[in-house]
Amino acid sequence: MKLAMYEDKPTLVALQNNQFWGVPVDGYNSIDDILNDWQGFVSKVLIDVSDEKIINNDDSKALDPSQFELPVQHPRQIPAIGFNYLDHMKEMATAKPKAPNVFNKFVSSLAGPQNAIHLSSDTVDWETELVVVIGRGGRNISREDAEDAIAGYMVGQDLSDRQMQSIDGAGTQFDLSKSFKHYSPVGPYISTIADTDDIVSKQVVTKVNGEIVQQATIDQMIFDIQTLVSYISGVIDLYPGDLIFTGTPSGTGVGRDPQVFLKSGDIITSEIDGLGAISTKVN
Repeated sequence: MKLAMYEDKPTLVALQNNQFWGVPVDGYNSIDDILNDWQGFVSKVLIDVSDEKIINNDDSKALDPSQFELPVQHPRQIPAIGFNYLDHMKEMATAKPKAPNVFNKFVSSLAGPQNAIHLSSDTVDWETELVVVIGRGGRNISREDAEDAIAGYMVGQDLSDRQMQSIDGAGTQFDLSKSFKHYSPVGPYISTIADTDDIVSKQVVTKVNGEIVQQATIDQMIFDIQTLVSYISGVIDLYPGDLIFTGTPSGTGVGRDPQVFLKSGDIITSEIDGLGAISTKVN
């Protein structure tokens, strides 16, 4: 099942023959409210919902996918993972990490699926990532219990100012360099974990002005989803609605020879099989 914000309402979404259909969710004002009551929502609402029931519901209506809004509006935390695809590490000339490389994307950088940015420098780069949406959350979550803490998945872009990232030559300014206004777009909806079969086989694709620049499957991650949830929660509490950016594959602009960065007029499109697509326009 998919959950979207549409016309300022949390909406159950189904897809049939390339047409989205939706039914507003009664009793909740936002997806944030749903995530804060995730177990109750699953037992009260999702337990008896199917795509057919959404499409055939008397309150169902056709949805315009260009009007999907930011799904999770107020996460408390956005931990992110660097160097989680081996090929990306190689293009960045970085040694394979012994543990997940965790940094923070600040909440104020969050944006919706139809995004626009102003460049913070002439060295802004693209990264497409699988985003894990925390449902129940918790602390010290075991790897075996990790999926019970997850509500679902989204597509994300970790837009990065490479000049600021390496301002002292050591690549230490990860948090700020990836947290300018609208540098963390996500969406277009949450695909619930129960609705997502074989997530590791899904393909991550980035296009810049229609040209494929990144393409890999999620099973190429060095540290898988369960490991990331367990590792991060071993240090911090994961709260309902928190978003984990899980890393990007090779094909970034900084890893090219010569290097290529975003410029005014560019459009970056990010897609993951079954999870939808989001885009950012550079103004």
